[in-house]
Amino acid sequence: MASTSVPVIGILGNYSTLSSTNSTERFFINKSYMEAVRLNGGLPMPIPCVDEPEYLKICVDMCDAILLPGGIDVDPRFYGENPHQKLGTVQTDMDEVAFKLLEIAFARKMPVLGICRGEQVINVARGGSLYQDIAANYEKESMMHQQEAHTSIALHTIKVEKGSLLHDIFESEDVRVNTFHHQSVKALGKDLVVTAVAPDGIVEAIESNDKTVLGVQWHPELLIHKQPEMNRIFEYFIQTMATGYKKTK
Repeated sequence: MASTSVPVIGILGNYSTLSSTNSTERFFINKSYMEAVRLNGGLPMPIPCVDEPEYLKICVDMCDAILLPGGIDVDPRFYGENPHQKLGTVQTDMDEVAFKLLEIAFARKMPVLGICRGEQVINVARGGSLYQDIAANYEKESMMHQQEAHTSIALHTIKVEKGSLLHDIFESEDVRVNTFHHQSVKALGKDLVVTAVAPDGIVEAIESNDKTVLGVQWHPELLIHKQPEMNRIFEYFIQTMATGYKKTK
């Protein structure tokens, strides 16, 4: 297979059936993720959600970084909890594929970017847990984080830790983000640090101690046109993290 000078970003597909009346199964990736990668100098490569370790290794061999997109809830069995009544839709098979893909990427110290569900999957893969529903489980009074009607509007600020990847990216401690999630990081996973929080204390970003993994709770891919500075996340991930990894392969 011919190599390319452009960093290849593997994006794990989501799984669903077409509708309640059409049980046809499909893998899909939202256009916004593909566009954000392409516009910031990467080549997006879909990775179908297939539970075959050897297949996943081949996919990772072709990539310079992995992007885990948003999606449905993570099955709480993977962090030792029974389902709360506010738990949303889960797909255990899809979770298992994501964990296997991350195991391969972590072992290679490959750059990983997790967005919304992707951040949560990273945390659970490292042994952490989640609030199954912020409104029901969070210990303090929280903001309304599940703003479904405003996913392309930055509604609240986050406080970014100095010295973090996000601070390097935005060069600011205060960043305005959109919000579309009812779950969030609870107990932090191994070798991860919290690098941004919302005004109510909800975790908005995490990264690994070795700075190869970045997770954000909001959806920057939906803000790249209305809030162009969100392109900096993808530009840094692709041009610095993925390109740096590519040079070592």
